[in-house]
Amino acid sequence: MRLDQKIGELISILLWEHRAIQVSSTEPFQLSSGNFTPLYINCRLLISYPGTRSVIVSFAQRLYHERQIAADCIAGGETAGIPFGAWLAERLDKPFVYVRKKKKEHGTGSRLEGVPKGEVLLFEDLITDGGSKLSFIEAIREAGCMISRCLVLVDREQGGEASLARVGVKLHSLVGISRCLETGRALSLLSSEALAQVKEYLADPSDWHRRRGLDFIEIAE
Repeated sequence: MRLDQKIGELISILLWEHRAIQVSSTEPFQLSSGNFTPLYINCRLLISYPGTRSVIVSFAQRLYHERQIAADCIAGGETAGIPFGAWLAERLDKPFVYVRKKKKEHGTGSRLEGVPKGEVLLFEDLITDGGSKLSFIEAIREAGCMISRCLVLVDREQGGEASLARVGVKLHSLVGISRCLETGRALSLLSSEALAQVKEYLADPSDWHRRRGLDFIEIAE
């Protein structure tokens, strides 16, 4: 097995171990958009475990060098991406900035906090369709910086990579949701029925909603 696959498997185990991945077949989770999902990922839980944090940052550092990513500055998005971005910046000895979801209503109104410069690498916890990442990318470019790479801990594999590619940003991930689900099944933490439902959801969220009599809200990218 390739090293990248081994890394993905280990991160998957950590996600399951810390209950950062949860699956509910009977009572789906409601998202901030108003839509529902049988699969919920909360990488914020990982920040409470120093050993896990160290492993994640070490793998991110390896990917940074392995993929020959060049950055003058590391950024994290409000709020979940801030700790991960800050830890990677510390490890790489790079400046760190964070990106607000919205402009401040006072002061300079800037969406970037810190002193951004040059080429920025955005390091985030998770990507779904890429909507929030596109907003962060726009803010980074409006601040006069360049961005061509985005690194995430988990790719939910729901169109985020293609969304970023359309604005000239390449996505790198430490693990994809397919690997996470395979690992959960191998650890007997995920039943075959639950796995089938999650795969059904990931393949077509709108149809998954329709089959359960739930309204689906289209999210504009």
